[in-house]
Amino acid sequence: MTDVITSATRPRDTSQPSRLRSQWPAVAFAAVLIAGTALRLWKLRTSPAWQWDEGVYWRVAANMQHGVLAEHPVFGAPWEPFLYQPPLYFLMVARWFDLIGASIYHARILGIAFTAGMQALLFWLLSKLHGPRIALLAVVPVVFDAWLLYIGRVSYIENALMLLVVGALLLYQAALERPSWQRFALAGFAAGFTAGFKQTGAYVILTILLCWLITRRENRGHIILVAAAAAVIVVYVLVMVRLYNLPGRPWFTDQSLVQVRRILGLQRSGGTLTTPDGALHLLEAQYRYFVISLTPGLVAFAVAARRLWQCYRARDWAPVWPNALLFSWLAMGVAVFGLSSLKFPQYFALILVPAYCYLWTEVARWEWRPMLKAVAAATAAVAGVGAFLLTIPAFSVNSLAATQSWTAAHVPARAVVVTEQSIGDLITQRWCTVRKADACVGVASYAITWRTYLQSSFDQGDRAFYQLMRGATAVRSFTGVAGTATVWKLRRAP
Repeated sequence: MTDVITSATRPRDTSQPSRLRSQWPAVAFAAVLIAGTALRLWKLRTSPAWQWDEGVYWRVAANMQHGVLAEHPVFGAPWEPFLYQPPLYFLMVARWFDLIGASIYHARILGIAFTAGMQALLFWLLSKLHGPRIALLAVVPVVFDAWLLYIGRVSYIENALMLLVVGALLLYQAALERPSWQRFALAGFAAGFTAGFKQTGAYVILTILLCWLITRRENRGHIILVAAAAAVIVVYVLVMVRLYNLPGRPWFTDQSLVQVRRILGLQRSGGTLTTPDGALHLLEAQYRYFVISLTPGLVAFAVAARRLWQCYRARDWAPVWPNALLFSWLAMGVAVFGLSSLKFPQYFALILVPAYCYLWTEVARWEWRPMLKAVAAATAAVAGVGAFLLTIPAFSVNSLAATQSWTAAHVPARAVVVTEQSIGDLITQRWCTVRKADACVGVASYAITWRTYLQSSFDQGDRAFYQLMRGATAVRSFTGVAGTATVWKLRRAP
């Protein structure tokens, strides 16, 4: 006999309240993401002041709208494509410019979209690793950190790169949870694509290798992953060599090796941090508002160092097993970017994001009351927003934009200017770089120099530059937090 269950005898459905309880972290994160994105969009057109590489990236992407992979042509130098960074980012920005317009402001909007996507994937990754509640605890300080708010408003390639890094790690974690050769291959393709998107993205592959060393599981899957990543990188290099290495003009090889040498610490560029004293001076002089970001980063480093010491004493990786992926991500970020000769602003974010994730997921394991942990994360977020708000008036003075406008109005269109690369890409006049000024001797009538706390055109210029600057008269100077640009009228050699 079959029992008949009527509505009066049917048990009450108690799953709805539990479902709501399980979904509230995702709802709260959505609100946090909207608030963080709104903060990044606020006063975006006027602040922060244009940063050093934005002019270069804008010029290359604008030229790609017309099918040309190049910067503003350098006076007296043969044409060559821009391959110091892989071209995919510039292709994406060029198509974005086709939709809404070509300006640094419009490029920043796209960068903010990349950042929002990265934060959404990061919440998903942390939820997989530690559950949605801990993910919310860890991601709130990331969204509202002062430095990450600031750098996320600048149109750097790293905003897109971080989206790819987190996406690759998310696919890797999915492969670990449900192992199959297809999932490991997909994660490998994503990691290889990240390295091909920008050379520094290769640190995601090192992160995965360290995590494999720690966990020592799914060896076959990891081999497939590494093989897939290597295949993507090899295909990318072969295609680029075929397209851009012509007889006697190995453009791709020469320009790519410049970035590789910088990553390995074999070559330095202007504005590179080389000593701890230089970092402290830069923070005190230019980035003092972001000390609040440095503090939890140092705490995260100390917590990771303590775990590493425990591993050494135990002669085993067991102390870091529960947080192996985030530990590996932080460790590789510190190792790669701490030892490389790269400029400060962009790359600190590649260390700070995993540092925050690692720190707050470790805090979640501490024997604190849940309320204290939530208060600590909220305090960090409030402090980050407060520090960020202090930067708005300070970084609104745009010395590069002022130089661009003044030069357009007061320097003849047919004049030849000696200047730095990033300023040369902003102006319409013909220009040659201070590092190779020979072609401008006897021809240039103006110079525009650049000075920050870490670099100066007078330190970078060659002998021809100093020859041109003899008897030069300073005409106009523009000073902001980012640096000082000075326009000089040159005395023509007889």
